[in-house]
Amino acid sequence: MLTVIAGYTVLLVINAALADVQRRGQHERLVQAITTQAASNQLDPVPLRRLGIKISLLVQSSSLRPQLRKGASGEQWLVSRSPLRLASGDLRWLQLSQNVSGSLEQQRLGQMLLIAAAGVSILFTALLLRLVLRRGLVVPLDDLDRQLQTLEADNLGEHLLDPQAQPQELRAIVFAFNNLQQRLAEAWSRERTFVDGVAHELRTPITVISSHAQRLQGQALPPSELRSAALISKEAKRMADLLRVLRDLARSDSGRLQLHCQHLDPEEQLLLVYESLSPFAGARLLLPQPSPAALPALWADPVCLQECLLELIRNALLYSSGSVRLQAVEQDGWLVLHVLDQGPGIDASERTSVLQRFKRGTSSAGTRGTGIGLALVDELMRAMDGELHIGDAPAGGADLQLGFRLAADGR
Repeated sequence: MLTVIAGYTVLLVINAALADVQRRGQHERLVQAITTQAASNQLDPVPLRRLGIKISLLVQSSSLRPQLRKGASGEQWLVSRSPLRLASGDLRWLQLSQNVSGSLEQQRLGQMLLIAAAGVSILFTALLLRLVLRRGLVVPLDDLDRQLQTLEADNLGEHLLDPQAQPQELRAIVFAFNNLQQRLAEAWSRERTFVDGVAHELRTPITVISSHAQRLQGQALPPSELRSAALISKEAKRMADLLRVLRDLARSDSGRLQLHCQHLDPEEQLLLVYESLSPFAGARLLLPQPSPAALPALWADPVCLQECLLELIRNALLYSSGSVRLQAVEQDGWLVLHVLDQGPGIDASERTSVLQRFKRGTSSAGTRGTGIGLALVDELMRAMDGELHIGDAPAGGADLQLGFRLAADGR
């Protein structure tokens, strides 16, 4: 497009320059003819005036190349002066004024026609270029984008793109992407094999360590050794939890997380997690009173839901010295399970970053943690088509919410 515009601009400039050169050349030839006639006293100025030519003989003047000058009525004159030797031998200066208004008007008309032709040509080129770009680039890129959007981590390398189905300009990109996809698939497979192998190999020794530590705790040992056994048991449990979280995250990343969703009673789910943690939490974990009206069922995987609740409650017990309250409510088409603590809460500016892996908020300073618990909960909730929200508890502290969208009929 810019080339077309530049070409027409150059054409206009050249056309104007050629017209000016031609006009001055004709004027100079006219001057030579009139000079010859004037030198032999054969010049008759009357017919020349009818042709728009004025002649004057000046006694004193100087030579002047043809120049455009504007007349009193607005007409354009091409004026020049040249020396003239009369038959008597006297030197005079012949001033020739030629009316070129018609020539200039014709030149302007030609330029306007050329500009109009340039505009039509540019418009036609733009429309043609848009059609060519759409068919040759935009449509193929859209098709390529749709194919790329279907790729998942668990099917890398299985659906290579067909280079022959793409335009010649995109085939190099498709070849490069296929090679990259195959390399990523190999790396992903090695990582998945490594994670599965590590999880399998570490599960047994951690179980052995934990069982031996619990057996030592049941024996009559000195207090210092009992504390060591309790510490070993606690750390073994922490390692087992960390290994479980890493395994679940790896499965979620690779698309191997298998869900078995079903309709679940929210109050029953809170009761199950309460019974699981109450021996460790004691009176700090508070279960709500049964709702007078039955709450609608939520659609989730029971194992994953319990894992989410366990992770949130453990965090609340770890970062809060007060009580941790559980609650289930229905609001605005959602069934929400609340875990409310009395700790420092989570700053609003950090509520997005703490959902990233190995990221911890400023309120977690001074406590041990891995920074992947909330990331796992967020992954599992999104896999179950739910949402994890972080809010502020009414009495202070954090309000961790597991939200499940209800169907139109409330089920």
